[in-house]
Amino acid sequence: MKNLLIHFILFSTILIISIALFYKYGKNIWYPYYKQYSYKEHILPCKECEPCNSTKIVTIEKECQDNSFTTTEENLTSEQKLKHHLADSDFIVYPKKLTIIGLKHEKKLEVWGEQQDSKKYVKIATYPFTAFSGILSPKLKEGDRQIPEGIYKISYLNPNSKFHLSMRINYPNEFDKKMAKKEGRTNLGGDIMIHGSNRTIGCIPIGDEKIEELYFLAQKVGIQNINVILSPVDFRQIDVKIKSNKHPWISKLYKEIKEKMKPFQ
Repeated sequence: MKNLLIHFILFSTILIISIALFYKYGKNIWYPYYKQYSYKEHILPCKECEPCNSTKIVTIEKECQDNSFTTTEENLTSEQKLKHHLADSDFIVYPKKLTIIGLKHEKKLEVWGEQQDSKKYVKIATYPFTAFSGILSPKLKEGDRQIPEGIYKISYLNPNSKFHLSMRINYPNEFDKKMAKKEGRTNLGGDIMIHGSNRTIGCIPIGDEKIEELYFLAQKVGIQNINVILSPVDFRQIDVKIKSNKHPWISKLYKEIKEKMKPFQ
């Protein structure tokens, strides 16, 4: 009986350790199935759009080809390519204010600069996401693989990122913290970045070449002059249908995002 008990304890210990190791290091295997069968999407676009008609977890191994540069420009540095973007958008000098718009459903990042004379915003560049995780919904907690949704700032630039270069978004912001406190949620997560490479569990990767352009521009403009809008869809084109009222504040958040996006046409 004593030997049986010892064997049972030993077996249980090995089993628990194995499960813990699989949970930690095998997340790429089990998490997609967990998402598919246990977590239903409750925010959906009201109509399909191009190029994206899916809101499930997608990993893009290689970013879409950018045809905005001619063959003769392939050897240009990121700084030179950025200056071409600026010139094409009629910027003689670097803009003093910048707004970055991340569109989750469309999986792209738009960069808008304010013109000094007219004070109007002009689109400088559009960068496709090179990977995507989560669904259309705000980030609620650590480990949910969600890209946040809301109005943010850039808190710092990291030249030593393991994803080439990165720009940290100040998630959670005051609104995120207020809603979490109201719902009794803790451990909201953090370290949400716009970065290079093509991997993500809640950040926005745009590839090494594109992050070099955006990073250089952010340095010139200054992070204090950069606003970030992260939206579930492009509200200038389509709307969303919220299927669950579990978080009623989401409607208010989306209304604010819509208003913030209006100057960027």
